[in-house]
Amino acid sequence: MLHELPLIFVTPMDRRQLKRVVSEAYNAKQRTAAFLDAEMRRAEVRESLPEDVVKPGSLVRYQLDWGPVSPPRELVYPHDFTSDAAQISLLSEIGVALLGMRRGDTMQVFIPGVGFQTLHVATVVRPKAARGKYPSYQ
Repeated sequence: MLHELPLIFVTPMDRRQLKRVVSEAYNAKQRTAAFLDAEMRRAEVRESLPEDVVKPGSLVRYQLDWGPVSPPRELVYPHDFTSDAAQISLLSEIGVALLGMRRGDTMQVFIPGVGFQTLHVATVVRPKAARGKYPSYQ
């Protein structure tokens, strides 16, 4: 059964930064490089994004296969990643899938060692503190 992919959105500044991340990921032979590249190619670029769009700095709660909702975790660039418990790297399978999605969106994501799972975005919060850390916040 084919699942339709949700529309995803990024700002022009995030797109530029994410293209660098894709290039570095390919150079480092990261397994998620092609996935992030494909997601960036299909993303719609907008100057400003609705508050419920997942972007770097967002606090996100999600479910896998309609299981329990995760605790809030911040989506971060790989070089800012320091904590599995509090953050999701943009180069993780879940991080790539979450990028640009909106609250309520779902999509299939392949998780190594587990297989395909349905990822559901439960909540998205853009904390004011992220505005200084991520200049593309609108």
